[in-house]
Amino acid sequence: MRRYGKIAAFLLAVTMLAGTAGACTNSNKASNQTTAAQNGTAAEATAAATAPVAEGEYDFYIFNTKGENADALQAAVDAYSAKTGQNIKVFSLGSGTNASDALNTEMNSENMPTIFSIMNIQELKTWTEGGFALDLSKATNSDFKALVDAIPSSLYLTNDGATNYGIPYNVEGYGYIVDTEMLADLFGADTAANVLKDIKTATYTEWEALIVAIGAYIKDGTAATVTLSGNSYALAAQKGELASKLTGVFSTAGSQTWTYGDHMLNVAIDCVFANSAAAASATPEQLDLLKGPFLAYAKALDLKTTYAAGADGALVRGPEFINTTTAGYDAEVQLFADHKAVFMKQGNWVYGNIQKVNADIVDTLTFVPVKMPFTDADIQVPGMTVDSVSRSIPVFVPNYYAINAKSSAEEQEKAEAFLVWLNTTEEGQKFVIEDMAFIPYNADPAVTKLSNSLGQSILEYMSTKDTVTNAYAGAPTNWSGLTVGQKIMENYLTKEAWEEQDYQDIADYAIAQWKDMAAS
Repeated sequence: MRRYGKIAAFLLAVTMLAGTAGACTNSNKASNQTTAAQNGTAAEATAAATAPVAEGEYDFYIFNTKGENADALQAAVDAYSAKTGQNIKVFSLGSGTNASDALNTEMNSENMPTIFSIMNIQELKTWTEGGFALDLSKATNSDFKALVDAIPSSLYLTNDGATNYGIPYNVEGYGYIVDTEMLADLFGADTAANVLKDIKTATYTEWEALIVAIGAYIKDGTAATVTLSGNSYALAAQKGELASKLTGVFSTAGSQTWTYGDHMLNVAIDCVFANSAAAASATPEQLDLLKGPFLAYAKALDLKTTYAAGADGALVRGPEFINTTTAGYDAEVQLFADHKAVFMKQGNWVYGNIQKVNADIVDTLTFVPVKMPFTDADIQVPGMTVDSVSRSIPVFVPNYYAINAKSSAEEQEKAEAFLVWLNTTEEGQKFVIEDMAFIPYNADPAVTKLSNSLGQSILEYMSTKDTVTNAYAGAPTNWSGLTVGQKIMENYLTKEAWEEQDYQDIADYAIAQWKDMAAS
């Protein structure tokens, strides 16, 4: 087994994606109780979670909404229970269930969980206003307090910039995924590594020219020469085996608004707001500063969706572009794994899905940044430049592990001790890093090696500090994906050609909706 040291010490929360309180009693006489609602309705899940539990059956209760980690979490709990003799109730909520409904019900039940998770500061408001989220500086376990004190302030789950309510359970990242074998087929095996390096630092103008050149190469075999980071590279005179399969430059999920709403839009927001907390407290005047970045976003999205790949040829914007069958998440992954596209904008979470479709491709995957035509005037974050954002990928904490402030002091103490074990012991780290396949947020790339190629790519960006954040998480709930993303899907991804006015309209709509939703 690999040895990760204390870098993995904070991963742990990962396992309990969910969050709901937990009341229980202190008895070691009963066996562990595990409830798994992998599928089903919120009502069924709530009924299972809130079923009467006899006093003395468990020491504390974990409410887990990350169903894909249910087995690994249960295994970790079983190992901890065997070591300590404690009985721990674990409820894992499946992906087909509304997590918030079941969690809200549990928080108002007699059997509240002691451990739950919070995704972002918008959710944090709910649990702090209700008095459920514990200020972690008030934790009683000394080892747990040391764990908390080691968290950098930049990664706090906070609504005031100082008070931390959560432990980051891992980091995730995203960008344009590319298969390095495809680059070798396009440009030659001897130059592929240099091409990849120079794509990462290329300007948007160079990036745009690259996409246009590859698009022409796919369509009619025109082998142009492109410039990346000032260096020239020629496309192969004859298409190789992989290149001959290409039908477009990008694999795109047009029916999935979060791919171009939440995550792609986030790159533009990062130019103005340093983090989600800054975005959440934005003034109308600050929101107006997003106009330039949003124009750049719209132009980059136009380029990306113009060169989309389909199963049998280019996927042209229109009704099929937003069809869940032809342009959904599964179709996007399938096209990329089948070598129909050069790039796919996704995160490291997609690794397992790609592996299921084509296991031969996963070892040669890596990330390149999402490029946008920003100007110096667009950049408002101190220390950031057009060049720095152009060579960076978003890396962020997707979820935090929280302690229920309404649980008894004894329950809290036991829950804290469990988290310490999971995050600081070799046995606990095995479940977090190997079984759950998470990336420690404080991993040292010099000593941490991951078998997951996309995870390793993220570590490399972390090592050079070429990362930005997830500032979009501070926008009003449902603004990015379900409001702006929905507007783009219905009004623009069905439109074959975009004009300059379309860019203006997209930018104006996004800003106006943020202002209106923040004021309501």
